[in-house]
Amino acid sequence: MGIRERLSGNEAAAIAMKQINPDVVAAFPITPSTEIPQYFSTFVNNGQVDTEFVAVESEHSAMSACIGAQSAGGRAMTATSANGLSLMWEMIYIASSLRLPIVMSLVNRAVSGPLNIHNDHSDAMGVRDAGWIMLFSENNQEAYDNLLMAHKIAEHKDVQLPLMVCQDGFITSHSIENIELLEDDKVKSFVGTYKPEHYLLNDKEPIAVGPLDLQAYLFEHKTQQAIAMKNAKKVIAEVSKEFEKISGRKYEFFEKYKLEDSEIVIVCMNSTAGTTKAAVDELREQGIKAGLLKVRMFRPFPAEEIAEALKNAKAVAVLDKADSLNAVGGALYEDVTSGMFVNNVNVPTINYVYGIGGRDTTVSDIKSVYKDLEEIASEQKKQSNGAKVKVEKPYRYLGLRGEI
Repeated sequence: MGIRERLSGNEAAAIAMKQINPDVVAAFPITPSTEIPQYFSTFVNNGQVDTEFVAVESEHSAMSACIGAQSAGGRAMTATSANGLSLMWEMIYIASSLRLPIVMSLVNRAVSGPLNIHNDHSDAMGVRDAGWIMLFSENNQEAYDNLLMAHKIAEHKDVQLPLMVCQDGFITSHSIENIELLEDDKVKSFVGTYKPEHYLLNDKEPIAVGPLDLQAYLFEHKTQQAIAMKNAKKVIAEVSKEFEKISGRKYEFFEKYKLEDSEIVIVCMNSTAGTTKAAVDELREQGIKAGLLKVRMFRPFPAEEIAEALKNAKAVAVLDKADSLNAVGGALYEDVTSGMFVNNVNVPTINYVYGIGGRDTTVSDIKSVYKDLEEIASEQKKQSNGAKVKVEKPYRYLGLRGEI
């Protein structure tokens, strides 16, 4: 039996780190992730872990320290948000290119400017193509569970890539929820001991880390990263099954909530899924076949599986909590529609950018999206020749004051 607790998302993340007991944690404070290293530092001070805690002068230094520790053969972790992640940007790419399985808790927050400390996904979307595995978490339980699975995924011999676990700033990071923790010994056995094959402190195999990599080799090395990301898909599935055996909690690439017979479907990530589930339940009581696809694994992106899950829908809306500022929709929308196109799934699909800078998104807001989808599905049914309707205004905003 697990241990029943009431914790915030940040506390849950810190406890996961305590149970993992990494060799090094390097961090610099930034709202709303500050509490994670703060809580963890108390575990270090109290002797509950034997981790070397490095209080650095910036987030760039935090990731640099993690890179140094992981290169030396240690297991390294950190946490950050928004502008902190932006300051790490150079080192984020270096961590993945060096194939270092660092684990980071990313508490999602709007990236400046103007300054805003509240939640959206602009930080995560800014590094979505940096070569990190990215898992998103609807609630505190999922943030905790994802962190416990992270090292086992990242350190796998066929992967060897860094991994970030995302959760929504303040919405989950500071909200207290009921949570079930695993016993320390179960976590220790599940995560295992880090045994790198190549590392700087191995005196039997002298190596260089971070050498110059020019035209003759860089292309091939980047392709190796891409292959590792593809391999991560299988490893994530395997680790999730192992985790289910010890926890009873099942995780797949994405959650299908009342999706089997759905005609109108929303695709979203993180805490918005909870609000969407409430809207789906209300609509189902009215006989409306609404459903949700909640993306958990964003990198690698499960394009083929998502296309298969959406193929029978009449209309789909993809919700992006960050605007790509490209005039053609957000990042999640681009990935979903690309995956559908490549896999020959042709369903009318629209995009909503929402929640920027922490703007509230209510059940009523979500229901208004489903209402729009009902109208699109109704137009589709009128097509006697089976042709798909051309959606007017496929790129939209939800909860925005005024009209565009």
